[in-house]
Amino acid sequence: MIKTNNNQQLLLDLFRAYFDTRKNKRRTANALAFEADYENKLFVLYEDIINHRYKIGQSICFVINKPIKREIFAADFRDRIIHHLIFNYINPIFEHHFIKDSYSCRIGKGTSEGIKRVGHFIRSCSENYQKDCYILKLDIEGYFMAMDRNILYKKIETKLREVKNISFNIDLILYLIHEVVFNDPTKNCHMKGKREDWLGLPKSKSLFYSKEGKGFPIGNLTSQLFGNIYLDDLDHFVHENIKVKNYGRYVDDMVFVHPDKDFLRFVVLL
Repeated sequence: MIKTNNNQQLLLDLFRAYFDTRKNKRRTANALAFEADYENKLFVLYEDIINHRYKIGQSICFVINKPIKREIFAADFRDRIIHHLIFNYINPIFEHHFIKDSYSCRIGKGTSEGIKRVGHFIRSCSENYQKDCYILKLDIEGYFMAMDRNILYKKIETKLREVKNISFNIDLILYLIHEVVFNDPTKNCHMKGKREDWLGLPKSKSLFYSKEGKGFPIGNLTSQLFGNIYLDDLDHFVHENIKVKNYGRYVDDMVFVHPDKDFLRFVVLL
């Protein structure tokens, strides 16, 4: 049984997560439907959480073409509240461990900041363009579709259990994280659009072709955070083991800037 004071804090945090969720979604049909009598709905959600009855609802699946062709799974508004709740609890913990040059889904670390940093890497490595330097750009094919759910969950659980004086009930939040991590949205989704919309989308970019136990939906706040957590060990390996200081990552796009092209060839082989 969870302590009462933790229950009260959870309820407050759930309301905060609701208001965070509706900031940019208030005009959507799902948000408007939830907003009608939202207080009672949040109390019901709260009871479902503390009694381990919470189950993830149906997603809406569709394809967008800009900026690139991608498959999106839009979670139900109620589930988005849980995503924000999880994010609000665990992101500050992982934020302290992320390297400076890990970008995406971080305050003040969007694409423009990443581009500025790459410019700084080049100037630093070339000593203000006086010497040669070499740039290696890598990405992971079908990154979100290839992430292993068991590996990710273990990373999160291990880190949370290491933290002392944590302000929330770890077991309860791990239960919610487990529900989100191991949910397969392809098993319960409404397909929006035409079948032809998927033409031209590589199988490596579709959850419908992901291997068993792998893949996360693009479009969820938690997926963005999970993407950073999953490659955090790689970031530290690059900085601390192979000693590349001019390195940055935006989701799965990685940039290495180095004065030795043979060293970058070595990085590719790793």
